[in-house]
Amino acid sequence: MSTTIATNLPELPTINLTARLRELYARRETIMFLVTSNLRAGHRDKFFGRLWSLLDPLLFMLVYLVVFGYSFRQMKGSVAEFIIYLLCGVMSWRFFDGSITAATGCIRSNRGLIHEINFPKAVFPTSACLARLSDFLWGFAAMFIIIILVGRSHFSLQMFWIPVIMAVQLVFTLGMCFMVAYMGAFFADTANLIGVGLRLMFYMSPIFYRVSKSEGGIVPDEYLPYYMLNPLACFFEAFRACILKASPPDPAHMTYATVAAIAAFAAGFYVFSRGEGHFAKYI
Repeated sequence: MSTTIATNLPELPTINLTARLRELYARRETIMFLVTSNLRAGHRDKFFGRLWSLLDPLLFMLVYLVVFGYSFRQMKGSVAEFIIYLLCGVMSWRFFDGSITAATGCIRSNRGLIHEINFPKAVFPTSACLARLSDFLWGFAAMFIIIILVGRSHFSLQMFWIPVIMAVQLVFTLGMCFMVAYMGAFFADTANLIGVGLRLMFYMSPIFYRVSKSEGGIVPDEYLPYYMLNPLACFFEAFRACILKASPPDPAHMTYATVAAIAAFAAGFYVFSRGEGHFAKYI
């Protein structure tokens, strides 16, 4: 059995990651073309497409507000505060979830280009992730308008942390996109497995519930360090600290999230780059 599996797996060559990154950067125009194509495919380059990309997470937020805020009594404090609390989690999660979902099948869905043109295949997961980043940025722009409308307009200098947190989450998400794109190229059932994994992460991340038990959350304080090993939890709480508490992100959580992001990117890009020479054979 083990012999059969070993013979079916591709023999992966040694690569120069720095050279591969330079090749990917040299294809930035191709990446931007693919990003634009992804936006056009969902009509997100048009006014109503942009409008829906703003309304969609807001509708999700309203559902969570009714179900978890009122029915499960997760709402602590004012309704306005809980709305912003939800939006921070919803916007950040949908960026991650949408990027991973799009990247999973990006190699197989572009098999024609992969068979005919020689270029870095990393452009596909990269463009899938950056297309979702566009929605992420639009969503945060809408959220700031909502912050003003609901009376939570105490903007502070701590909000300058938001682009930093976004950048770290982008690096982490991009690394995971490389990993799932690699898996999706070799294993046809990857999308089903990734779907299950995303549902598990959804409920294990503090999107619609408070975290610390001492602050009215559901996680006992003795288990909180283990819970925060989920980088997504660090991102959500970092956004909330800047926006709701007018304070900088927790240094320990932010340091851990940054290290996790760099590790995820390095591992994902390394695995993807080693396997991309075999994609044409397997798809």
